[in-house]
Amino acid sequence: MKKSTPDAAHVVNAVVSVAIYTRVSTDNQVGGRFDSLESQATICRDYIRKRVADGWHEVACFTDAAYSGGTMDRPGIRALKRQIEAGEVKVVLIYKLERVLRSTDEWIPFRAFLQKHGCRLESATEDLSEATASGRLKNNVLMSVAEYERQNTAEKTRAKMEQQAKQGYWNGGMVPFGYAYDEKAQALHPDPVDAPVIRRIFEHAASLGSLTELANTLNSEGLRTKERVFLRREGSQQTVGGRLFRSDGLRLIVRNVIYRGAVKFAGQEYAARHEALVPPELWERANIAVSKTEPRAADLIVERDRHANLLKGLAWCGHCQRAMIPHQSGKPNASGKPYRYYYCGYVMRERRPDACPVGRLSADGLERAVIGFLSEVGKHPKLIAGVVDESRSRNRGDQQALRADIDKSEVALKKAAAELSNCVDAVAKGGLEVLGDALTRRVQDLRYQHQQLTKECQQRRQAAVACEAAIYDEKRIRQSIEQLGTLLPRLTTEEQKELVRLFVLRVELRNPASRAQQSDLVEAQDRRLALKIKLSLPELVQGIEARDQLTSGWASRLRPLVARGVSFDARVDFTHAMKGEVTILTPFQQVFPSGAGALRKTSRESKAEHAIVRARKWQQMLDAGKAANRFALAKQLGITPGAVTRILKLVEVMPDIQRFLESLKTKEANRHFTIKKVGALAGLPPSEQLIEFGKMRAAFTPRIGHNYGTGAPGC
Repeated sequence: MKKSTPDAAHVVNAVVSVAIYTRVSTDNQVGGRFDSLESQATICRDYIRKRVADGWHEVACFTDAAYSGGTMDRPGIRALKRQIEAGEVKVVLIYKLERVLRSTDEWIPFRAFLQKHGCRLESATEDLSEATASGRLKNNVLMSVAEYERQNTAEKTRAKMEQQAKQGYWNGGMVPFGYAYDEKAQALHPDPVDAPVIRRIFEHAASLGSLTELANTLNSEGLRTKERVFLRREGSQQTVGGRLFRSDGLRLIVRNVIYRGAVKFAGQEYAARHEALVPPELWERANIAVSKTEPRAADLIVERDRHANLLKGLAWCGHCQRAMIPHQSGKPNASGKPYRYYYCGYVMRERRPDACPVGRLSADGLERAVIGFLSEVGKHPKLIAGVVDESRSRNRGDQQALRADIDKSEVALKKAAAELSNCVDAVAKGGLEVLGDALTRRVQDLRYQHQQLTKECQQRRQAAVACEAAIYDEKRIRQSIEQLGTLLPRLTTEEQKELVRLFVLRVELRNPASRAQQSDLVEAQDRRLALKIKLSLPELVQGIEARDQLTSGWASRLRPLVARGVSFDARVDFTHAMKGEVTILTPFQQVFPSGAGALRKTSRESKAEHAIVRARKWQQMLDAGKAANRFALAKQLGITPGAVTRILKLVEVMPDIQRFLESLKTKEANRHFTIKKVGALAGLPPSEQLIEFGKMRAAFTPRIGHNYGTGAPGC
């Protein structure tokens, strides 16, 4: 027994935990009947069996499939390092040194890591011993050779791809939308289904159409992005694509040179062998159109507007030509909310209320004046007729000026094209060697000038068409403005704001009095200001007609309106705006109550439907096919897709809860059972929905003290 104890200790100490590591660089080395990874692991396991007498046994096998050896940032290496740090691995066994790494920069830190944790690296086919200086030198040489082979292979691959591009061959990657790949011919050819969609995208972009609208149209027609199948690193297949179109994706399509019959490599373009889907002239016009996008400043500002100020980015001071900036006071009003104001930007900067005759205005008063005017203007046909007639006269005058501008632009465009052609001829005759950088800069300037002139010509042609078409759209414009007056009072505050921001371009404020009178009026607190409201007719007409389609149930086949905007002038008395009253003095007289609760008519205050009514109605439209999807529905309603999604979330709650919400008829009840609160229940199980909604009801019942609806059982 005494002799056996040392022997047993010797056996335990001789046990060596070995981890196998394998790696391949490319996908085609994975997934075969006996791929390279399996081959490496088999050779390593044979080597372990030969060393069993030395106590070797395998504890793990780490693999990196289709990873380059240029870096150690690989999942298999990271897992191996964690196990080494835990002290569970004493030997890392590999097939060859190059399988671990092909970079001299990371070789020395990795070797130091192994030494720090008492682990060593061994190969089944190479002697990697570092016991002597010559052994360390040999390993360094092997690593340098491996790095050279990696870089040399990369250089040869790039050279091959460059030669392929010069000869017009596609270098591979994701097959572009609109094309199919013939593996036998190893070439692209037009896809019979997707190629017409590509041409449609370029034609729409070249006509300066909105890519967002085009994406929504393609989605509503059931079209989706191209589906592609990828081979993942572990050998499995993954299908990607088949998603909704987006404007940024369409912009990438328009910028892709492959569609005009060219291939690109290392920043250089070459004539391709595959068939072009669009002619070069159309590709150029489309790219000029999408080269620079300039969204409305109001749209950019409203994204940062936490308090949903209706006129942020739209209201301007006509004296200082500065934006009216929303501002909140720290003092709460009767409803517990802070007082809101619009300050002239110049006043905000100089911090002097008397620096501008407009100064500051009550936000509720100004917003109520704008919505009130738009609600009432439809009741005055003569006023509408005068504004439309003025717009028609302006359009006819603009037509002549635009035609003259188009002629001038076309002459300049021909001149720029001729100069550009001369520069190309000079290069062909060897002028580049003589003129050098000067000729190169001139070519760049001419190319930029040619692009800008092309875009200007297209914009002016479209403006000329819009002027001509506006003359024949008077009836639709009148009807839309008249319907606006009946529509606005029926909407909730949020819907009013969404609709108004859709078609109001600018609200300008001025003090019509002279400078001498202005100081006297300020002292007397007389706040009678001139108000100019500029509307976008296309957005107004399309928004009203979309809502009309929703209520009448017929699909509009009217062509899109291309008319320009109109402006309405009014004088408004804001003297008593802080007391809850604004008065329109001209072109008609009307008094409107202002304040947080005044954006809807009094008839709506006593009786209001919960948003569940709209949600169920919209869901019925989707089920009946009256709208292809939520994007199309949002366009019909004239609101954002996000608003549609939030409201449709309500139909996912329990039917008992829906019936209860439908029974609510007061604004106070609707304020308690908000879209956000009820929509949060949609993701819960039915039993939890009933419990949470019961808590919601219990919190509301004691406060109102009367029956506010016929509750359903279980709620």
